[in-house]
Amino acid sequence: MEKVIDVKEFKLISKQFRRVAGDLLNAQDTHEAMRLAKRFIMYIDNEPILSDFISKNNTVEYDIKDIIQSQGYNDKFAIPIKVNEEIAFIYQLIKYITENFDRYDTISRSYAVFRGAKIADGIREFNREVVKLLVNHITDYLEEKAIELGIDEKPNAKILVQGNVGQLNFTETGSIQANQTINPSNNEELLTIAKELIVLLKDARIENSADKEDAIDFVEEATNAIELGNSPKPSVIRRARESLNKIRTTVDDSTFLALQIDRIIQAFGNIPL
Repeated sequence: MEKVIDVKEFKLISKQFRRVAGDLLNAQDTHEAMRLAKRFIMYIDNEPILSDFISKNNTVEYDIKDIIQSQGYNDKFAIPIKVNEEIAFIYQLIKYITENFDRYDTISRSYAVFRGAKIADGIREFNREVVKLLVNHITDYLEEKAIELGIDEKPNAKILVQGNVGQLNFTETGSIQANQTINPSNNEELLTIAKELIVLLKDARIENSADKEDAIDFVEEATNAIELGNSPKPSVIRRARESLNKIRTTVDDSTFLALQIDRIIQAFGNIPL
């Protein structure tokens, strides 16, 4: 992976993560909490900067299935002491439950320990005692990286991100132009997000069908060009962003569709025309 991102995109990633994490931490309904947990994991896994952080810390493999099965009804999870192990354990735990359970309270019920506690109480306490630890680690990482790169002091700076996930390097490169070659290898992230967005758009209920069809068509055209190693036509990028911006005003901020639209609009804006 090699890409150049600007300060705005870095801050957008941080903002979107805080929103996704905040939605999960504030959840109360067991099914809604599970939906938001899936979105939380999906956002981390699909954003290289975040998945890189997880990969660097995810060095211990836990048998989450056995840990859950051996838990007593009122037992809480034994969170590791070391920071990297804490990150690995909580990430693996959340990922496991999103892939294997339908209800969030399957693992949060033991945190509702006081008399008369409800499902929502267990969810809230589990999120506070477990999930929030991971959220805080990722938030701290993003803030520390911003300080390290001098993002607040250099609002026009560009950041060069190089390497594979687990080995990403960040370098502040001044105010250079993002003119990297468009090809499938260094635009894998953009292509993945674009294809996911197309699927989401096709399934979404959007009142203005013309805007929806335009967005799908132009995103597909841009994606096809990039896969062939070509730069999309400026008119295609412009019209894709225009149609997505129209749709974005009608989409709930808390949805994964909104997040993916924001990411593609930002990514398309970084393509040299």
